[in-house]
Amino acid sequence: MKKMVLLLLVLALMCTAGAAVAHPPSEVSLSYSRDEGILKVDAPHSVSDGKKHYINLFTVSVNGQVMYTLEPAWQVDGKTSTAMFQVGDLPVETVVEVEAICNRVGKKKSTLTVE
Repeated sequence: MKKMVLLLLVLALMCTAGAAVAHPPSEVSLSYSRDEGILKVDAPHSVSDGKKHYINLFTVSVNGQVMYTLEPAWQVDGKTSTAMFQVGDLPVETVVEVEAICNRVGKKKSTLTVE
């Protein structure tokens, strides 16, 4: 009986080990340049191997409508995933929302209201 309990415990730990190291970006930082019409997205996401563990989807919505989806194939930098989007001259009070999703587990959203 003790061996069976030990085996079940080991199997449970093995099943959750992958999720323990996988994580969403720690934040999603947005900056908008009206002069250039560019939205810059920084998603800090520390990884040891950006080809296996990375931000695999950015979704940019403007006033609730999806404007862009970007599906990177890997993360170049082991610390942060960065993306830039041409959004044009957005009117004041425009709400921009970006969601970044990790290919393993987790997602994070951030919202910016144009001033």
